[in-house]
Amino acid sequence: MSKTTGTKPQATTKKDLHGTRRMERALLGVAHLQEGVARRAGRLTAPGVEKMIKRSRVGLPVWSSALHMSTASLERKLEGKTPFGALEADRLLTVEQVLKRGMEVFEDAGDLQAWLERKHQLLENKRPMDLLGSTFGIGLVLMELGRIEHGVF
Repeated sequence: MSKTTGTKPQATTKKDLHGTRRMERALLGVAHLQEGVARRAGRLTAPGVEKMIKRSRVGLPVWSSALHMSTASLERKLEGKTPFGALEADRLLTVEQVLKRGMEVFEDAGDLQAWLERKHQLLENKRPMDLLGSTFGIGLVLMELGRIEHGVF
């Protein structure tokens, strides 16, 4: 019996451990994102964004949609070698994290690209790439990726 509560301490279940590990991974992911934003926010230059886009292996339309600009405007910005503003940098870093998560789930850039460009009923017949332009939409996309990962879709 526990001296403080007068009851036996409960054994940790496998489900509890799984939930704890998931929470730890989520917290590490948030910490990594915060570190990246603190380190690079407002300091993203066109060459850095070009590298980010190439690493993501998805097309410019996904990125331009997230930034609320046309693909042509994003291309001009990349050609101009001008730094991205703080809000643009924040969105780019966030979308980069969402796309990394998408690659963890789909494991294939082509499959991820196709999923991002297709309308989905669970997303109110919207394309995931169109939802990356808002914090709320990013949350919906991440939830849907979680459902796919766990086979609940």
